[in-house]
Amino acid sequence: MTATSRPQHAAHANGNANANGTLAPSTNGTETFAKFFECWILQQSRDLDALRAAAAAASPAGPEDDASLRRLVDRVLGHYEHYYRAKSAAASDDVLPMFAPSWISATETLYLWCGGWRPTAALQLLYSKSGAQLEAQLPAFLVGGGLPDGDLGGLDADQLQAADQLQRRTIRSEREIDEAAASAQESLATVKMVELSAGGGAAEEGMEREMDAKAEGMRRVLEMADGLRIDTLRAVVALLRPLQAVHFLVAAAELHLSVHDFGRRKDEAK
Repeated sequence: MTATSRPQHAAHANGNANANGTLAPSTNGTETFAKFFECWILQQSRDLDALRAAAAAASPAGPEDDASLRRLVDRVLGHYEHYYRAKSAAASDDVLPMFAPSWISATETLYLWCGGWRPTAALQLLYSKSGAQLEAQLPAFLVGGGLPDGDLGGLDADQLQAADQLQRRTIRSEREIDEAAASAQESLATVKMVELSAGGGAAEEGMEREMDAKAEGMRRVLEMADGLRIDTLRAVVALLRPLQAVHFLVAAAELHLSVHDFGRRKDEAK
């Protein structure tokens, strides 16, 4: 899926946790995406527990261990994809809440880019976690120990080059989306809108049509941005060994959940 592709619509915009602890499409059309997001947070917490357990139990991995870790990684990525399918379906019904979401905190809203996280942040997270894990290994290395390659501190030259190339591609895609967003936003000030805004009550129907068309432009921006988000996440995981991918997904979930909890506490304290 490219930056301009659209996540496949789910049957419903909402979801809940099914019996085996994974997200499932909702059968209740009256539920809101906000309720689905609560389920997503719970699912991500469960995924984080599973990822942490896998990282803690991992030893130098053989083919069977790698296969088990890869299944876990694929399952977690599948949950991300389910989230974006549900989000796409909800945005098709009403895109406005996706750019002013009530289900996240004011702190999280401050860092939104086109309705979500900036894709290049995934690369920054990779570099930051790699540096932290490498630094943690240096004392052992300085007394003659080796540097293990199981976590992100062990990224090799080929992986770093692949990450750099991915970052460059992602930056270019972000710029394309920024341009599309600017075009959609500037369309608010067209000659037609100026005429309608001066027309009084008689222009209300025309204003409704124009604003619906402009909202559709922003929905396409969201579609592009969400496509790039999941593409970038998958591309980062693809350049890592299975245990490294587990460590990366741990860092991603920890960051998201900790910022979400921090922002919620700040909002509740106001």
